[in-house]
Amino acid sequence: MAKGRVVFYEESDRPTAPPRTVYTNQARRQRRKRRRRGRRLLFALALLVVVSSVGYVLWYTHPAADSVISDADRDQVESDTGGSADSTDLTAAAAEPADGRIVVAIDPGHGGVNPNIGAEDYGSEANGLRESEVTLATALALYDLLAADDRFAPVLTADGTAYLKPSERGAVAAQAGAQLFLSIHLNYDSSASSNGFECYAAPPALSTNAESVRFGQLVAQAFSDLGLHLRGTNGVRYLYYDANDNKQIYESTDTTVRWDPTFTVLQASGCPAVLCEEGFISNSGDMALLAGEDGCQAAAQAYYDCICSYFSLT
Repeated sequence: MAKGRVVFYEESDRPTAPPRTVYTNQARRQRRKRRRRGRRLLFALALLVVVSSVGYVLWYTHPAADSVISDADRDQVESDTGGSADSTDLTAAAAEPADGRIVVAIDPGHGGVNPNIGAEDYGSEANGLRESEVTLATALALYDLLAADDRFAPVLTADGTAYLKPSERGAVAAQAGAQLFLSIHLNYDSSASSNGFECYAAPPALSTNAESVRFGQLVAQAFSDLGLHLRGTNGVRYLYYDANDNKQIYESTDTTVRWDPTFTVLQASGCPAVLCEEGFISNSGDMALLAGEDGCQAAAQAYYDCICSYFSLT
């Protein structure tokens, strides 16, 4: 045997380095895993942003029913503590069963001491007349006509003595199971020449829109027959309040769905509903047709005939 150096191989503590090809494949797999995790994280974040955005848009553009606070007289804004101590009793009385008769809710505009203004809510005043007195007289005359017809069970949302917020008036109708809601008002303008009839139907955003418009068209025609000028295209309109509380009026021929606040009672009643501005209390010609015992009775008869026509009754 030839002489040579003897080399002793001892097992090292360090692992043997893998072949370069194995290392390259592992690195590639790890990079792919990191990229997949990154993409999944980005997708989850994007989905969260989209869902949050959609939720905000739906919340902003679709206000809940309780958020609509407008009344026929916008400067008399509802307060959380407003209303009357007698309102609960009135609502309970209205909620009695109607024994199969058609329940029609009649809402005389204004009346009672409004705690928000600390005074009697007369509505508009002109020509020696008060809106609350004319509308109540008309509402009572209509109530008597409906009560005399055993096919109907009329409900008054207020009696002129206790102030009720618009939401409370609408609640009276809803709890009574009203199938139709009519709110009676008079218009006002600083110009004595402004005149005519207009009514505001539940807008397109509400499921009661079509039937509200149908009833409004009947009423508009009836008051035209009484001699009232029809305002707008056909006397039936929609009213909204924008973010600055300015009135926005559109004709009923405009079917665009808008989510701005409208009259509270039109939504709170839960049934086809119309708010009528019979005429202008500031116009003597309109009041000659609508005020006084004869005028209120004529208006009540027109409403009664329209209600019968609406329900296809002779």
